Amino acid sequence: MPHTWHQRRVLGITDAVATALSNATFDKQSSQQVLIQSDDSSVLSKFSNVPTYKRVLSITETFSDAPKQAVEEIKKFADAVILRKNSIIPTSNFFTRPTTSVLEDLHMANLSVYVSVFKNEFVSMAFDYLSDPMAELATFVGGYKVDGIVTEYPATASTYMRSQCADPNAKLDYGIVTSQPGDLINLIQPEALPPAEAPAPALDVSYVVDPPLPPVAKVSNDSASDAGAAPAPQKSSQTAKVANVGLSLVAIVVLSLLSMGY
Repeated sequence: MPHTWHQRRVLGITDAVATALSNATFDKQSSQQVLIQSDDSSVLSKFSNVPTYKRVLSITETFSDAPKQAVEEIKKFADAVILRKNSIIPTSNFFTRPTTSVLEDLHMANLSVYVSVFKNEFVSMAFDYLSDPMAELATFVGGYKVDGIVTEYPATASTYMRSQCADPNAKLDYGIVTSQPGDLINLIQPEALPPAEAPAPALDVSYVVDPPLPPVAKVSNDSASDAGAAPAPQKSSQTAKVANVGLSLVAIVVLSLLSMGY
């Protein structure tokens, strides 16, 4: 059986992506910003030779502090970071707590900060935002000046960004109210408060620095032939099981139609 294209060619994924972007002239893009996102420092380092790319380190863990040593390591291979919302405004039992210094520390190091992930569902927000996704966006974008957001609802973010109420230079008599982290929980009687949660750990260098990428493995003709071989045919017992499942599904559909009066 002939080998497939990716089996005949020995390609590294990172190199293949870099080549594809270059062939599409994204490395010469001037009108739009090209972001390269990864949670692996070695992957981002591969794109250091293209100054037009903005390399973004994705940090999926929540942390409460960004020590200088960790920030300096990030600057060696990234121009920006994507953080979880709780790394900037911690929450405990759906109440916001006073902000961390993470955003300020990263901005002081000239790193852009993007925040993830924003949703419209009220169950994804702290009580302080009163189930209003606009209030949450206003708190992070208008109040704390993050450089960008990652959202599952672009229409909501677009509506906020285009609203005059979100423009501090509009000088309107009204605007979108931002939340003050920690204010709502201060209104609760101490004896009614839920147990305090342990604070998130500080960002460690070992978390942001990854080992070098392994070399691309060479594929021998024999292994490629084995990989490209056709799968073995199903045994008769397997075929019978598939047939039984199919008949069961047909029976369920028929019973459903009968119960609906068809």
